[in-house]
Amino acid sequence: MPASMWNYIRGFSVICVTGLSVEKFMNMAAAGGVIIWDVRPDGSRIEMKVPSGSEKRLKEYALKTGCRLEFLGEYGLPAVLKKYSNRKGYAAGLTAFSLCLYIMSAFVWTVSVVGAERIDEKDIIESCRQRGLAPGKLKNGLDLYAIGEELLLEYDDISWVSIDMKGTGVTVNIVETIPETEYVERERPMEVVASSGGVIESVAVSAGTALVKEGDEVKEGDVLISCSVALRDGEEIKGEKYVAASGEVRALQRYELEGRAALVYNEKVFTEKTKKDYSVNIGENNINVFSPPDMDGYDMLSSDSLVFKIGDYILPFGITETVYAKTETQRRQRTAEEALEAAGKRLDDKLTALLAETGGELREFSSAESVSGNEAVITGEALISVRIDEQKEADYIHHEEVIE
Repeated sequence: MPASMWNYIRGFSVICVTGLSVEKFMNMAAAGGVIIWDVRPDGSRIEMKVPSGSEKRLKEYALKTGCRLEFLGEYGLPAVLKKYSNRKGYAAGLTAFSLCLYIMSAFVWTVSVVGAERIDEKDIIESCRQRGLAPGKLKNGLDLYAIGEELLLEYDDISWVSIDMKGTGVTVNIVETIPETEYVERERPMEVVASSGGVIESVAVSAGTALVKEGDEVKEGDVLISCSVALRDGEEIKGEKYVAASGEVRALQRYELEGRAALVYNEKVFTEKTKKDYSVNIGENNINVFSPPDMDGYDMLSSDSLVFKIGDYILPFGITETVYAKTETQRRQRTAEEALEAAGKRLDDKLTALLAETGGELREFSSAESVSGNEAVITGEALISVRIDEQKEADYIHHEEVIE
């Protein structure tokens, strides 16, 4: 059990000690078996926390050392029970609740993974589960170091593992190996081909011989940079050698896009009629405790989770409230200008998605608007510059022909 949880259950007091022999007081208390923590010096006075029940001994130590002792407050479960001692039902319920917390704190309720990028977190959590580390398992007996070592052996892409436990939560921290850079053997002849078609905008050759120039139209698969390089003696060609051709080739591509919006349309809206659903979260499990009847025509409006904490200790359960609102379909009407504005936004969204998909840069864009019947339409034409260079092995050349 975490120290903070144990301190809360057995209770503790906050005291303030002043005088010229505070250090002697603390040494005497420690020698007498009084646990002291959270010590906070404040000028000539020192505040600290001590277990409940140690007040008598501390007063004796204060008298022996000539220090002034002041009790600032009593905290924890015993203090709460004392406060509500005249309300036996409340006290009994609180005691049962605390006992439940004590029992539940002996289990693991959450397992999370930090640092996974190429490896699926679900795979790591499943590997931990197979080794006995999973929500609902007893913390006692778990060998976190051994589990970490086994994960290192199972995953070649993991270079370091540290498994930390805080409260009822376990965090698996991993560092992935640096992926091996794919490289092409220098002696292997490669050519650069077009990954897609277009009109050549620019060619920058790093190795090899360019076969296309600005303004040329190419299609997917065309060779852009040859692996063959002429060997010259002045103006005279003495032969050729084959290299791993490389470079950057950009091409212009045209795309037609369209955005549409109706002047009269139906829209689903939320009404003020709401219903609430409640569930208890225990670890990674959700237990529904109340679901309202007759949910036809209701859609989820919001969902809020309440997490309970005692200091830094996160309790292994929470409550989720989900609000559903009644929906209805309403007929809306907008002006031609409003419909064109909506169509323009949809066109912009499509253009943004296109640029993200191709990794291209917009060079030109033109559009035309029209409103006919119940629909506003904006058509657009985009001229985009994209990289189309793709390295490919020149398999028609034997390696023996390569000249370094």
